[in-house]
Amino acid sequence: MQAVPLTAIETLMDGQIDIRRREGSLQPMRLPVKELPFYDAFTRWVGSCATGCRLRFSTDSTTVRLSATQHLLAQANDGEKRGAYDLYVDGAFFGRGWGEGGAVMEADGKLSGDPAFTIEFTGLPARTKTVELWLPQAATVAITGLAIDDRAGLEPASERRRRVLFHGSSISHGMEAEGATANWPAVASRLANLDHLNLGWAGSCLLSGQAARILRDQRADAIVLKLGINVHGEGQLKERTFLDSAHAMISIIREKHPTTPLLIVSPIWSPPRESVGDGPSLQRMRQLLADVVAARAATGDTAIRYLDGLELFGPADAALLPDDLHPNTEGYRLMGERFHALMLSGDGALVRG
Repeated sequence: MQAVPLTAIETLMDGQIDIRRREGSLQPMRLPVKELPFYDAFTRWVGSCATGCRLRFSTDSTTVRLSATQHLLAQANDGEKRGAYDLYVDGAFFGRGWGEGGAVMEADGKLSGDPAFTIEFTGLPARTKTVELWLPQAATVAITGLAIDDRAGLEPASERRRRVLFHGSSISHGMEAEGATANWPAVASRLANLDHLNLGWAGSCLLSGQAARILRDQRADAIVLKLGINVHGEGQLKERTFLDSAHAMISIIREKHPTTPLLIVSPIWSPPRESVGDGPSLQRMRQLLADVVAARAATGDTAIRYLDGLELFGPADAALLPDDLHPNTEGYRLMGERFHALMLSGDGALVRG
């Protein structure tokens, strides 16, 4: 097989905000590398996880082999396996695999194993096609190599589809879903034939100005903010500061996206948090976010909308919420299908593919 130079691999990378360049490796990042010191250690880590990141290229190779260093979060949800790589050919799912090697990170942050990792997909169609290799959302991945068949060609494949930008908590990050494209933003976007950028930060969707600046500066044909759950724990925002932070985040985004369709989504069902909290309960958050959107609309923002998170995942879906907080893979699939039906299809679609 022939090795693809790192300089060429970089032109194939998509779905990241920035790239951390080290000698011999390229790491997709969902935070600006130069601003990493602005964030706490946990946010730096989840922003370094590769959810939504992929290699996208055109090739006639029948084999694709990726080499990397990988740190995979071991903690599972509902006994499901994490860390899958998903391969698509001309937009159709081709295969899912876990490869060999990689270090495992336990809940306490300790690593075990050799980070060196390799995954190979074989039997691809022997014709020129567009290949998308999606990296796992529960791992940090630094790409060290890409190999294709001898004498095969390879070039970047341009992305012409319209783009939806998602920001939210672990539920948007999709850390618990089995496959790299099994989180609900990926499911919904693929059903609508849309490109998407996933800026879900597990545990770190704090309605922050830092996040708003990143969102403001991205290309987007529609923006989805799923807000609330990460500030419920420990009452990180009280009612007044919750309202102020939500309005501030929207105002910052609107600086460069004044008319881009903007959807505010409130928390999904989480039984222990529905009616209690040191700050607003989830029930109260839903009302507060609806009030925020109503206030923006009343002052002339005709492109802002609200979606109650219970329409995506509610009490009837409790069997798919094994830890009373995060859906399992089936739950994420249902969320994606429902979001597609509610917001990415029909006459009221936020944006059309």
